[in-house]
Amino acid sequence: MAKRILLMNPPSGLYRRDDRCQSKVDDQTVRVIFPPIEFGVLGAVARQHDAEVIVRDYPAARQDMRAFQRDLESFKPDIILLNTTIHTIDEDLETFRIAKQQAPDTLAMARGESVAVFAEKVMAGHPELDIVLAGEPEATFAEILDGYPRHEIAGVVWRSQDGVIHANAERPLTANLDDLPLPARELFDNTFYRSPENGRMITVIHAQRGCPSKCIFCPAGSMSGYTVRERSVDNVMREITECAEKYGIRDFLFHGDTFTLHKRWVIDLCKAIVDSGLLIHWGCNSRADTIDNERAQWLRRAGCWVVAFGFEHGVQEMLDKMRKGARAERAHEAAAICRRNGLKVHGFFVIGLPWETRQTLEATLRFARSLKLDFFDFNIAYPLPGTELYEIADREELFEIGDQSIKGGYAKAALRTYKLSSEELTAWRKWALLRMYSSPGYIYRTLAHAAASGNLPHYFRAAFHRLTSLLRNQP
Repeated sequence: MAKRILLMNPPSGLYRRDDRCQSKVDDQTVRVIFPPIEFGVLGAVARQHDAEVIVRDYPAARQDMRAFQRDLESFKPDIILLNTTIHTIDEDLETFRIAKQQAPDTLAMARGESVAVFAEKVMAGHPELDIVLAGEPEATFAEILDGYPRHEIAGVVWRSQDGVIHANAERPLTANLDDLPLPARELFDNTFYRSPENGRMITVIHAQRGCPSKCIFCPAGSMSGYTVRERSVDNVMREITECAEKYGIRDFLFHGDTFTLHKRWVIDLCKAIVDSGLLIHWGCNSRADTIDNERAQWLRRAGCWVVAFGFEHGVQEMLDKMRKGARAERAHEAAAICRRNGLKVHGFFVIGLPWETRQTLEATLRFARSLKLDFFDFNIAYPLPGTELYEIADREELFEIGDQSIKGGYAKAALRTYKLSSEELTAWRKWALLRMYSSPGYIYRTLAHAAASGNLPHYFRAAFHRLTSLLRNQP
């Protein structure tokens, strides 16, 4: 009998639910909701195993627990797999309790960086949770669907019938990403996901996995490896073509911490996009030390319009302590290269690490303003489980909001520093963003770009939302 599988983002609020970014969507200066592409891939895996599968993104659909209950009653899933975050674990797992009230034999599975790190602890406190997927999930999910004995499945923490919790061996990373199926995007409503720049449908392409950096606040490398693995250019082009021709999607974010790391690969991909004749509009992430004129020229020719950099800080000592492996002054060269080649620059900064002071904050604000950025984010460092920052915060007793279950985020500090309180950090972020937004140079650049691209209404709408959010008492 074919399995019925529900893959879902639970109705616990709009969050970025990828492992390295578990923030509220409203905490970002560029408010954008991305589709759950990992569920598109897992949905395709499920179909390969003759399962009936539905994907639900309840927050994106603005649906609450009642919609989930309706799906339970109508679809009657045998298996439920959800994405969770450090902020929403308890609310998310409540959905399993509700599901098992109706069908006690429902297999309840969760994935996500925070639940993977705290798997045994979370499972001990939530008897309704049967399995935690740790690491890359596709092969693990396939073995579960094939009915492998649970003790033989690598990459899971699971509960046996006698209630004992078992942690199996880690699963090796997927060696060849081309072996994964393309996301089954027909499983979710692509119209929910719109570019804030132009209002058109937008999607994410996971062209690579892994990150070579070992920043103390980020779990990306520990979750997906410290070596960047890329899909072949042909494989990525299949997905781009399918998005454009089958779904009518031509706006993309290439997900990946270092999209431009391997010069030959990124240029070959850009050449393939140009040769395809597909007129697509996209952005990507980069590092300041992995961009040059040749790469930037090809990015622009292939339809890239914005490159995001994790500049992180304007003080070299802070960059060294966060183990960024970057030179602060390189940010100016990276921004200049992008501007020369017609690319917009989105700069990300991380504040609130234990060594932060009022002086380092002010230096970073001056640094950010000197870069003349098109978009920017000051994100307060968040102690995600499994990161070195979490270990430091725990050891040094830096938590100020609740305890290690922490309620905070990019806009609301969960930690104090050695010199500043969490309240001071939260207030400074709001003040700094308002300073950046009110800069005459920034206003002029933004209006000029919005007018030239024909997107003034979308920019005004985004600005109104961001400013009203900042001006509220709580970000």
